Amino acid sequence: MSRLLCRAPAGAAGFLLFVLALAGCGGGEDAPQPDATLRQVASSLEAQTAAFLEREGTVLRRNLRRFLGAQLKTEVEPNSAICRPAKETPSIADPRKYPFACIIGATADGEGLEVEIVLGFVGTELEGSCWRASNERVAVTTSLPELVSPREARRPVNQIAGCA
Repeated sequence: MSRLLCRAPAGAAGFLLFVLALAGCGGGEDAPQPDATLRQVASSLEAQTAAFLEREGTVLRRNLRRFLGAQLKTEVEPNSAICRPAKETPSIADPRKYPFACIIGATADGEGLEVEIVLGFVGTELEGSCWRASNERVAVTTSLPELVSPREARRPVNQIAGCA
């Protein structure tokens, strides 16, 4: 992750191109629109991600602090969450076990250096309107995503949950 965090942000255009390139987690204009349930999950996930970004002990927070310093501010990009069903997500081999995948954009600012972040969450539960997801991918600026190890992703600190 050190190579990822040392680069300056590439701007909104670079961020958009990067988000579209994350075919394993998200979708672009050609991707089918998720059903109402996944739109609700995306909105709920976006709301929960703000607290996730501030949570001590996550893979993301540890690395951001190491490169941006202790006084770090994070922010979720409004309306950036994109979710799609597992059956439409090539990186998910077992849609019954992992029902959806989402990406969400954010920024982190540490003492004047701002980086753009894309987080990939894989759904581990979806019952009615309630869901749970683990953070399995992290990308900063325009670099390729870094996968979070399965062991690390299963730690409760690297998971979020909510109800739509």
